[in-house]
Amino acid sequence: MNEELQELLRFPREDLDIELKQWMDIQDKNVQAKFAKELLALRNHGGGYLVIGFIDGNPPVPDPNRPASLENFSTDLFNTIIKRYAEPTFHCMVHLVAHPVTGELYPVIVVPGGAKVPVRCKSDSPDGGKSAKLDSYYIRRPGPESSPPQTGTDWDGLLQRCLLARKEELLSSLAAILGTGPTAGLLGIQSLAKPVHPFAELTAFRDAAVKKLEKMQEEKLPEDAGARLAHGRYIFSARILGELKQLNPHEIVDLLRGLKRYSGWSPMYIFNRKELEPYPAENDIVECWLGRSEQRDPGHADFWRVSPSGEIVLIRGHQEDGSDFVNEEAGKLPGTLFELTLPVWRVAEFILRVKEFGGRMAVGDYRLQFLMEWEGLTGRTLFSHNSRRIMFGESTAHDDTYRTEVEVAPAEVDAALGSIVAKIVTPLLRKFSFFEPPTKLVDEELRHMLGREYT
Repeated sequence: MNEELQELLRFPREDLDIELKQWMDIQDKNVQAKFAKELLALRNHGGGYLVIGFIDGNPPVPDPNRPASLENFSTDLFNTIIKRYAEPTFHCMVHLVAHPVTGELYPVIVVPGGAKVPVRCKSDSPDGGKSAKLDSYYIRRPGPESSPPQTGTDWDGLLQRCLLARKEELLSSLAAILGTGPTAGLLGIQSLAKPVHPFAELTAFRDAAVKKLEKMQEEKLPEDAGARLAHGRYIFSARILGELKQLNPHEIVDLLRGLKRYSGWSPMYIFNRKELEPYPAENDIVECWLGRSEQRDPGHADFWRVSPSGEIVLIRGHQEDGSDFVNEEAGKLPGTLFELTLPVWRVAEFILRVKEFGGRMAVGDYRLQFLMEWEGLTGRTLFSHNSRRIMFGESTAHDDTYRTEVEVAPAEVDAALGSIVAKIVTPLLRKFSFFEPPTKLVDEELRHMLGREYT
């Protein structure tokens, strides 16, 4: 736990589950109300962290106005604040965490998730409710910020988290009552009570796609084919959560055909060439393998699948392993390079096209799950194509894989695409000798990407 909390100080940032606050007089009742608002929002979000002692900027920096003593930043005080403002109440923990570089202590308040009903504010702040307002519900919204729900999607996300927590409690209680006897087996309680990862269904769809592609690569391609993706690949998976239209495969293809493009090689793109068109697979899944009928380099041998139930997976080799970048005479060999800005473009375009597809497929509000993975990173060196970005020194990866999961609402994509992409891409780039991307990298690349037109 301490190492995890130290990472919040080493790389301070605000996110939907992380709030930064400057040093303030914790004895001031209105300050306490401001903290209460953040704690209630984090609780309703499903848990998170309130980190005190940083000025939120680009990037955030330590607040120099450090108090002489931190003894007032205690678990008892913050739980007293929660009891004053939260209904139902909950318990938090305050940790005084040493900065891994400077050794200075910072309060990090850990807010648990698992709320079974939305937590409301039960009291006005002394300033007339400006800092915290009676009978308000606070959630984490894109920005990020803590504010009342403003849309149906905001309420859906809040209630969905509470219902899931209640379901898990009920199943655990049934399992405890029934034990492991025959009744539990007949009702299926043993398997149901076992915690189910929220990305389990998406992971299963992803695993099936990987297994099928690897089987086809083994059976249909020569050993030296670029489409075997021997030096690595990335796997982007997505799931649309909500009520979906009952579409047949032909209708799914039509929806995909109409999606906006943001690059010259868009994911799930429908080609007009017969040998590159998608084809029907099991369970009305739409499938396409661009490496099936001709020799293609890794970055252009996409394999993708889209299901009527809203699952999507894209498997693509590293573009750096193909003719766009490989130059054997210059020592640029497959498996040795990793371009700095490509992940920003690839992640952002995948998110945008999935969001648009979800909007056309869903009936009413919906949410999006993303599972993003990179493989074959070990030994690759970070570089900037055409020296578009100034880089100093050599940054090399020593860990072979990176995987992350994100769940967002479409409104969050619209309001904070850069923040979502940065959350996915920044830890990936840190795999390369702790490389820290420039603070404006993602926003600048997104402006470039969104400013281009493709037909």
